[in-house]
Amino acid sequence: MPLEIGPDFKISVNGYLLLKKQEPARSCFVWQGGETSQIATGVTTKMADDTAQVVEKTDIRKAYKFGGEQITFSTEEILALRHFGDPVIRIIGFKPLSALPIWANIKHPTFIYPSEEDYIGSTRVFSALQQKLLDSEKLALVWFIPRKNASPVLAAMIAGAEKVDDNGVQKVPPGMWIIPIPFADDVRQNPATTYNKAPEELTTAMRDVIQQLQLPKAVYDPTKYPNPGELA
Repeated sequence: MPLEIGPDFKISVNGYLLLKKQEPARSCFVWQGGETSQIATGVTTKMADDTAQVVEKTDIRKAYKFGGEQITFSTEEILALRHFGDPVIRIIGFKPLSALPIWANIKHPTFIYPSEEDYIGSTRVFSALQQKLLDSEKLALVWFIPRKNASPVLAAMIAGAEKVDDNGVQKVPPGMWIIPIPFADDVRQNPATTYNKAPEELTTAMRDVIQQLQLPKAVYDPTKYPNPGELA
């Protein structure tokens, strides 16, 4: 997709999902109510509330309540309302990294890397921007539409430095991360909770357990520890 740095100034980048939660993959449902297990086939039928008659797909229209009335829209009108433009990363401005709190990360980040496919010279411009953000300790506030017909979000574009292991092998390449941030109405107070502090004897006993834990080279590598929910 294009990374729009300014008016009529675009470069091309590719996006990658480097981090993803490991979850069980369900390909089908199994019915175990009989003598033998069988693969279940799901069927959905829409019925009217007042007549209990089956409603065909052609009879369904989207509607929004406005001014006490139901305003209906056709499928084409709904698609037009949801279209905010083609996929793009558009830089709005710049802020210091300290302006981004840790709780503002609401979704998984996207790693972007330059591509010469659409705009020649994208790698050189991308590298200069990434290095400038690193040196200045700033982030770029961007308007982010990740794919076609997707809802736009505000995001923080943060430069990431290259990471290598002790053998000099690259673990994370230099690039930039797109971190979606919440809109104002997405931010709300946490529900009231009761804080229960563990008694001193449990804290003392747990201290011995924690002191026995050792990570290789004191670094946590998530790739070496599978999700327990996936193994269940």
